Amino acid sequence: MKKKAHTFLFLCFLCLCLPLSARAEGVDQPEIVKLETIIVTADRLPQPMAKSTSSVTLITEEEISEKHPTLPDEILRGMPGLSVNSSGTMGETISIRLRGGNSDQTLVLIDGMKVNSPWNGTYGEWRNTDLTDIGRIEIIKGTQSELYGSEAMGGVVHLLTKEGGKTPGFTLSVGGGTFKTWKESLQVTGGEESLHYLLSTVRIDSKGQFDNDAYRNTGLTARIDWEPHQTFSLKSVSRYRSAEKELAVNPDEFFFLDPNEHQSTFFRDKEGVRINHSFLQSLIIEGEPCPWWHYRLNMGILRDHYRSEKMLYYNSTNLMINDVISNRLVLGTQHDFSRPDLPNTLTFGLEYEQEAAAGGMELGGDPNTIVKSILGMDTSLFFDTIDKKRHNLSLFFQNRFEAHPLILTAGLRWDNNSVYGKVCSPRFSGAFTLDKTKTRFKASWAKGFRAPAFQELYFAAPLFGNPDLNPERNTSFETGFEQQLLHNLSIGCTYFHIGFEDLIAKWPPPSRNIGAAVTKGAEGELVYHPFSKLDFQVYYTYLDSEDKEKKCELSNRPHHTWKIAANYHEGNFSVHPVVHIVSSESYSGPGLDLQGNPTKERNPGFTRTDVSFQYEFPNRYFKRSRWQWYARINNLFDEDYYEVQGFPVPGIHFLTGVKGIF
Repeated sequence: MKKKAHTFLFLCFLCLCLPLSARAEGVDQPEIVKLETIIVTADRLPQPMAKSTSSVTLITEEEISEKHPTLPDEILRGMPGLSVNSSGTMGETISIRLRGGNSDQTLVLIDGMKVNSPWNGTYGEWRNTDLTDIGRIEIIKGTQSELYGSEAMGGVVHLLTKEGGKTPGFTLSVGGGTFKTWKESLQVTGGEESLHYLLSTVRIDSKGQFDNDAYRNTGLTARIDWEPHQTFSLKSVSRYRSAEKELAVNPDEFFFLDPNEHQSTFFRDKEGVRINHSFLQSLIIEGEPCPWWHYRLNMGILRDHYRSEKMLYYNSTNLMINDVISNRLVLGTQHDFSRPDLPNTLTFGLEYEQEAAAGGMELGGDPNTIVKSILGMDTSLFFDTIDKKRHNLSLFFQNRFEAHPLILTAGLRWDNNSVYGKVCSPRFSGAFTLDKTKTRFKASWAKGFRAPAFQELYFAAPLFGNPDLNPERNTSFETGFEQQLLHNLSIGCTYFHIGFEDLIAKWPPPSRNIGAAVTKGAEGELVYHPFSKLDFQVYYTYLDSEDKEKKCELSNRPHHTWKIAANYHEGNFSVHPVVHIVSSESYSGPGLDLQGNPTKERNPGFTRTDVSFQYEFPNRYFKRSRWQWYARINNLFDEDYYEVQGFPVPGIHFLTGVKGIF
């Protein structure tokens, strides 16, 4: 009760104290002037955010810079339609879901390059993706397979790197915090009129909250932008990440069952470790041979190496080792045709993708004796390595009609895969604006799919993998409105309904297409600028889900999610508090917790408060540089909760440091 009282007082502070103090000071309340925000993800071409027919949430470079998140979950959590599940401390697994879909039904892009793992379909690198080099994040909710193909069933999260500058400069940041955490970063920018570059490096070290919980992460980024002429440009982005995480908590599930209890269980792992190495290279060439034709050529290479070593609960002298290398090559072209005297923009695209995965799982010690003693099966069924490839050829088309106050889009994508065959993905969307009331209505209908991952197809087949799997499919519909009530107040609400078919069930094995589910709900947001120094955001998501096979709600999908945030600036100082309120959710997982007690069927809800600060030292102290102090405090009131049962979330913890801009 004490923590809830703290949170209630904190909310009162957000909603009352700051506006009252502003009025007491007699601060003027000028009209908030909004500049046109350009987004690139929704229709695969730059356009004002206010003209998008999709549901879009944008996280700007300024917001990332001021709130100083160490990892993406700290700034993505609570955004409309998006849910985050973090398995405890820094470096543990982070799952991002859109509108109730699975994490492998959310497509993640970095500078237009797909980075979901070919091995399991998810973007497991959320846990290692720092935002030091990220300029902004675009979140496109709703099925987007019409333009992006597989994994875009729930939507797209697109991370775009920062651009370099015309003049040389560099930024140095050093910070430290709880659990003996240190973070250092260096960025160098420069160039000339037609050539810009950015070089970035970051290092994160943390001792962790428990024994064998340390985390180390090294990142390198190089970006080059070359525009020799206004009708031609080239962009090259290279990113390398190397991370190592000690696994303090181990969910010993799968087929490794406690021979006495016959239940899977969580336990403390004294030797477990996970190692990730990833490399991403993207190259984009754009040009305009004539005013009505814009073309884009893109090439991308992804290489991901994942290795984990975990103790076995029933035999701590043996390790379970997973070692997989996956690769992706993408070659594509896109052509946009438009004329000023016509309301249509036609987009055609062709894309070729090749994926490969090699590796598998093995047991140290004498696995044959262990497995036979528990399951009575030969180990060759489990530990055969795989080395597979597949390729995909896709064509996509979209027509965008824009004649104020109406915008309509219609598109179709055709995928032909060497493993699962052909898939067609249509989408229709529209928006209509009432100028007098400043009301904007929008709606869309689409079909999407997710290709089965290599792990689902081939791992230990036929016992676990199934080469005959079909893609997962869905049909989605959404409708909503945006309303500018006053010059400083706007609201929006969207209803969505998604039906999933041919969902891939992995347990009991083997993998098979039997699943069907429905998710539906509403997303609401309110943005209020009571005066120029202060703004509030309130985001709310209601989600109702049902597993059609089991006649129950889907696990890890809370019904209610709130995010209440404020941004206050006073001179060189700014403060950014945020309160997250998440309702209880159904849970399925290992049967026993760390204390040997049965895990709960529902994960209790929680209320969490975070706050970040920034202060820029006056210029009179530094002639040729700018210096900032920053601090971020997470879980301010030391809430005790789980986002994933068995993995306790850290109590109050912070990171503070200084940043110099030269």
